[in-house]
Amino acid sequence: GIQLVVLLALAGLGAFAWKPWLLVVLLLGAVGTFLAWRDLRSARRLLGELSVARRLAKVVGRDLRFDVELELVNRGPVPVTGAFRDVLSAEVRPRLWLDEFQLPPGRTETRLLECRIPVRGLHRFGPVWVRVEGPLGLVDVQREFACPAEIKVLPETFASREELQKDTGAQLLLLDKVLRSRQQGFGTEFATLDNYRMGDDPRCIDWKATARHRMPVVRRFQVERHRDVLILLDCGRLMGGMTDRGTKLDRAVDSALNLARVVLHSGDRCGIGVFDSQLRGYLAPLAGARALSSLVECVYDLKTQWHETDFVRMYAEVQRRQSKRSLIVILSDIGDAETSRSQCAALARLNRRHLVLFAALRTPLISQVIHEPTLSIEHGARQAVALGLNRDRDRALHELQHGGVHVLDVEPRQLTLPLVNRFIDLRQRNQL
Repeated sequence: GIQLVVLLALAGLGAFAWKPWLLVVLLLGAVGTFLAWRDLRSARRLLGELSVARRLAKVVGRDLRFDVELELVNRGPVPVTGAFRDVLSAEVRPRLWLDEFQLPPGRTETRLLECRIPVRGLHRFGPVWVRVEGPLGLVDVQREFACPAEIKVLPETFASREELQKDTGAQLLLLDKVLRSRQQGFGTEFATLDNYRMGDDPRCIDWKATARHRMPVVRRFQVERHRDVLILLDCGRLMGGMTDRGTKLDRAVDSALNLARVVLHSGDRCGIGVFDSQLRGYLAPLAGARALSSLVECVYDLKTQWHETDFVRMYAEVQRRQSKRSLIVILSDIGDAETSRSQCAALARLNRRHLVLFAALRTPLISQVIHEPTLSIEHGARQAVALGLNRDRDRALHELQHGGVHVLDVEPRQLTLPLVNRFIDLRQRNQL
């Protein structure tokens, strides 16, 4: 195509010197137009005989490598030469996939691209654009092939059964400790009726059974096994702060799912709720190892909406939906002094019926500002603001502890093990 244009340009320059060349230019233009039209028709026909399909996994782990496969099929009788561009999801790395191909007649070619996605959630792939060159090389024709695809990106240890079984030694010890722990305290779950023995509490005598058997019968109790644990994830403004790996919310989701796995393995029921200015999602406590997949499905695509968290509404929703006494684990943080007052009041009311464990995730940026050297007045002002936020936060956490709420104050990257250990401790002491 470029050669024909150059030839016409030279012929046009010659027509200024010798007028008969004008007829040559017109003739060449007509021939070139005809050839380009024929080449365009041929290129469209070639493109119509081409099919494209995309294949990829349905579920992958966050930042784990996986393959995107494109299958190009030439159903026509002549070879096809061209290039393709795949419209990948915005979070896919690498961001662009552009490649050339040459397909003989009736042949199929498969191309693979190794990708990774460092962000949790549901990611969508767009169409594949294919550009085909005409047989004469005069024109190119481009077409969009709709190849819609979706992929779920889960926290890496929950992406598959194999990954789920690859626990670290510390996690195995934690699970073993939960399952083997001797639970102390007086049981509340009825176990059986038994004959009265010296030393039994007279308050446990079942008078109806005693009258029926004509001898003292007492009720035996055991520590309740199937207790409810409800994990509440705050996806509000305060959870959008960045950490060493994603946001505070990303860390909270990972820790919540690890805690849920321990809860379910210990024989208890586990549910999950998501809230900010309103309740975004709720899954009532479930039992059994299979419940973990439902919990993962509930929070794998959770994102911060940057709304202010309303703990009063959250308290009302929990009271309405979870009437049975439960362990309520809240993964959130404390904001300014005014917000923290209403937050503490709501948690204190929630603690009257339930056992509340509040895990406060620190904001790494605030600690960084406090510990950086003071080089200017601006730096000093930033440090003063950060110190004031930390002071209000510490006061609020102290008030929560004073009101009977169990508090964890940790860095987001260190949340999982202290959270699981605190659950084990509360379970061993039969406080649930």
